[in-house]
Amino acid sequence: MATALRLARDSPAAVSKLGRERASLCAIARPGGQCCARRGLVLRCQSGAAAAAVTTIRKGEAADGAGAAAGFTVVMKFGGSSLASAARMREVADLVLSFPEETPVVVLSAMGKTTNNLLLAGEKAVSCGAPKASEIDELAVIKELHLRTIDELGLDSSIVSGFLDELEQLLKGVAMMKELTLRTRDYLVSFGECMSTRIFSAYLNKLGKKARQYDAFDLGFITTDDFTNADILEATYPAVAKRLHGDWIDDPAIPIVTGFLGKGWKSCAVTTLGRGGSDLTATTIGKALGLREIQFGRM
Repeated sequence: MATALRLARDSPAAVSKLGRERASLCAIARPGGQCCARRGLVLRCQSGAAAAAVTTIRKGEAADGAGAAAGFTVVMKFGGSSLASAARMREVADLVLSFPEETPVVVLSAMGKTTNNLLLAGEKAVSCGAPKASEIDELAVIKELHLRTIDELGLDSSIVSGFLDELEQLLKGVAMMKELTLRTRDYLVSFGECMSTRIFSAYLNKLGKKARQYDAFDLGFITTDDFTNADILEATYPAVAKRLHGDWIDDPAIPIVTGFLGKGWKSCAVTTLGRGGSDLTATTIGKALGLREIQFGRM
């Protein structure tokens, strides 16, 4: 993993391989949570409610100074287990806000097991028939989780209601066609990150910390059209830096970005980055902005 992260920093082409070289950050840390330094990287694993693995790039090795110029200081990435409930989201928000000296870009996965439930719902829709698509158990679980989280955080259900309605219609379409193509599969799983980031962004704004939600496929993540396992193209770096930098200058707000997602350069369709895709999103943003630190939250 240390090698993969080093390559992601040094070579744009190598970033696309991180998802396929994904391994546990903690697996290469020394016992007791001590640091393990390899080839200019420091990987630190911590335990506890706010555990995080922190990757630090040595001074002078960042891609450029765009991030610093725009005010960003770090990328913080949180996975599904860190976002599994309203209580977990509160913990993540507290962690993000507990470092007032930092100006982070936050990358989020889908809530809890939402991605798995979306895939299961899609598979069931293929064989259940359109009239029963609305009754798929996993769809009910997804709806209940997101609406309950919205309610417990004191937010407006309209934040996700449109996505939940569209998701149900998509499953009905899959049921009618009796087919789940790779392209449709990527679009299906994108609902998880699109909802989690909107909920978290709205919650930060409610707390008085200005935040702005971004879908990675609209932020500038340009990929190959290899659905379910796309590679990030080099054009992504300047596109992401320009968008984040410009928005920050016009109206400073913490960016909350969907992990795992991109846009096919030919099809313009939603793509996913394969296993470890949200970590890859975080490292890509870090390189694009020339930041020295990327934090991977483990809660």
